[in-house]
Amino acid sequence: MRHIATSPVPLAALIATAALGLGACSPADNSAEPAATVTETTAETSTTTATTEASVAAPATTTHVAATDEEAASAQQFTTARTEQPMRGGPELVINDIRLATHDGFDRVVFEYAGPGLPGFIVGYTPEPRQQASGHLLEVVGNAYLEVMIQGTPMGLFSPDDELNQPGPMNRAAGTVQGITHGAVFEADSQYVIGLDQERPFHAYTLENPPRVVVDIQR
Repeated sequence: MRHIATSPVPLAALIATAALGLGACSPADNSAEPAATVTETTAETSTTTATTEASVAAPATTTHVAATDEEAASAQQFTTARTEQPMRGGPELVINDIRLATHDGFDRVVFEYAGPGLPGFIVGYTPEPRQQASGHLLEVVGNAYLEVMIQGTPMGLFSPDDELNQPGPMNRAAGTVQGITHGAVFEADSQYVIGLDQERPFHAYTLENPPRVVVDIQR
């Protein structure tokens, strides 16, 4: 059997090797782990922050227009007296829609407009529905006549829906509302007459975005 000769390793070399081994396990290598942990923590924090911000921002993008209108109607003061409200913001409005709806305790007529500003109005009962300026008797279905004069609607502006531009009776009825007649636009005032089954208390007011004149009739 052959024997392999080995040379003795100097003590200094062993000490140097041991020192290198200890250097490899020194705290310098452990510094990368906290960095990774910090990165993960930062990502989690950013996610949490984004979620929190989204949760806070969500209610701002949610609107409940119908609910707000209902609350306004429930707290309103109905009257049979003439009601007026001035224009705001120099309105130049064109009629966009006229709609009716029946609610618990009242019927609602909405005159919706497009354009800048907020319209003014004069709302009140009239014994005879007569056209503004000409004085001609208007044809209105119903036994009581609630006249709605809406201000801030220049004559030169027309709706894309031609039915809304034409004077005369309109195909609108619901609940206590038996008909609506458009009396025409003169200068910057639009005239409408709501025909009711009988004289009833009402509440008139405006809403924004889009501009609207709302008339609630108590049932």
